[in-house]
Amino acid sequence: MNHHYCPLCYAEIPIGAIVCPACGRDIEDWERHTPYYDRLIWALKNPHSEVRMGAILSLQNHGREAAAGPLAECAMGWPIDVVQGMAIVAAIAKLPDGAEKTAALRQLQQHEAHAIRVAAGELLAKKGADHYGHST
Repeated sequence: MNHHYCPLCYAEIPIGAIVCPACGRDIEDWERHTPYYDRLIWALKNPHSEVRMGAILSLQNHGREAAAGPLAECAMGWPIDVVQGMAIVAAIAKLPDGAEKTAALRQLQQHEAHAIRVAAGELLAKKGADHYGHST
């Protein structure tokens, strides 16, 4: 393999390219000045599933509720990748509770894959039960 993808526009570019020939952005400058968390969010759009999966797991470990929305968007954007979608549900489950997490789980209840819809619904139901002091 003698190419990789621009981290900004995901055009195929030669290894070692400093400037993307497609979007014209300075790749090294972007990588140097963009916080790691923001690059993880951006990586959720990468065309390689293994790059997306790495970003999903890293975002889960970062534990920021704000990641819930971008994670749900990633699942919706790659509906055929059910393994990735289930990893996203698991990642969202480990994020702190809040409005963004709830909105992301509701969005995932509209996913094409039945397993993802069910898993998101179960998390919402558990969250509701926990909120009202009930155990499941």
